Amino acid sequence: MREPISYKKFFMNYGIFVGILAVLMGLLVYVTKITQRSWSKNLRKSVELVLDEAEPSTWFVTNELRISNAFTLSAACYEARNKKDGQIYKAVIISTQTIYGPVPSVFTVDKDGQARFMGYSNVHGRVQNQLMSDTSNKRIQYWTKKIPYIIGS
Repeated sequence: MREPISYKKFFMNYGIFVGILAVLMGLLVYVTKITQRSWSKNLRKSVELVLDEAEPSTWFVTNELRISNAFTLSAACYEARNKKDGQIYKAVIISTQTIYGPVPSVFTVDKDGQARFMGYSNVHGRVQNQLMSDTSNKRIQYWTKKIPYIIGS
């Protein structure tokens, strides 16, 4: 014969399970919020490094700008001031596909909405030379046209 179901025991087990899930979700949100600032700071340093390698002692990268677009997960935008002409640009770091896999690429966008490719982040030596020598890179041309729409320029 079947044993009768104890609703009290069922709801107690269910409550414990839901409580454990809630605690794990809370920890996940907490860790995400804690690391968000350092993540942004390290991305800004990567943008500064690429801009400094492309044009030494020319760029000063400041605060992060919010992107109101679905590409927010794979891109970040920062305000960058050109020390030579004093103009404010937007510096964008976004993951682009290369022959070596996805690589973070840095672009600058002027006040007129014209994007310019500056370089690849965290790529050096022979690999960087090979990627930079490819002048007919269709992916870079695609992102150069697409980035002003992504950041809303």
